[in-house]
Amino acid sequence: MEPFEIELKNALNRTHPIPASELAALNERIVQTYARKQKGFSRLLGVYLAVMILGILVLWTLFMTTSNLKQCLFYGILILIFYEATVLMKLWFWIMHGKVTTMREIKLLQLAVAELKTRPAPEPPRTAPSFPDERPPAPAPTPTAAPSRKLWLKILFPLWLAAVASFVYLTWLQNPHEPRNVTPYFEKTFAAADGTAEWQQDFEVTQARQHFYPRVVPAGRSARVWISVSAEGKKPMYDGAVEPGSRMSFGQPAPGRYVIKGRTEMADGSFTVRLGGVDEIPGTPSFGRLFLLLLSTALAVVIPLLWLQDRWVRRIDPELS
Repeated sequence: MEPFEIELKNALNRTHPIPASELAALNERIVQTYARKQKGFSRLLGVYLAVMILGILVLWTLFMTTSNLKQCLFYGILILIFYEATVLMKLWFWIMHGKVTTMREIKLLQLAVAELKTRPAPEPPRTAPSFPDERPPAPAPTPTAAPSRKLWLKILFPLWLAAVASFVYLTWLQNPHEPRNVTPYFEKTFAAADGTAEWQQDFEVTQARQHFYPRVVPAGRSARVWISVSAEGKKPMYDGAVEPGSRMSFGQPAPGRYVIKGRTEMADGSFTVRLGGVDEIPGTPSFGRLFLLLLSTALAVVIPLLWLQDRWVRRIDPELS
């Protein structure tokens, strides 16, 4: 039992008038007690959601970077469990918020009943001659200073700016779907008039990498080129089509001589065929870069939602501010 509940019980049993200062102090203690409980629930929800969202981001990053089907299913199931856990926690928070708000209003209503119960009956009005009101006009109310912004809002705003900057950097300046540090092995430009004639050319690899990375860069809208890459005197490592935007890799380039054959299957203008070497498979960014991208995206979206929710909650229940 809270200390104010004993005072409220005594106030209900009193028969003589309760001083206004005592009523105001008891009213303030009731409001502050339940406000602390609501803020405690709000902080617990914030910490819980932060942990759950961080776990979802880690699982989603693992889901995007793994190629094992069983691991993908396992990570997907865990993501669904974490998501449902956040939904249940939010439902619990609003249930507790409604319970605490209801209890606060009941206690304030009991205090109002105790005040009315001990208030003396009003005296009958007496008639008196009317005189002009010579009292000076009441002074204008002094404007109160605007409440200072919360500390957590001052911290989250720069964090939101950093998240937006990180998102822009990782998506536009460093595309996570494109490989970095490509070692060029072969490059040749063709005109659309070359038609379906096959071509062949030798090239030499002097720096070993983990994968071959072919690309077709068209001057027009599109192009489709068939290529075949093989080491001298050996079977082709790749024999198929390459289109603009395709992220693929094959083989493992070791120092030596290689042969590339090609044929233009479709082109509406000139195009360039490039073959290089990479260590990172295109389309599969590293765990750290993908995690930072997801984290910055989540912060850029969640922080404005937290700010809007804070304003909305304070509007419907000012005692939470």
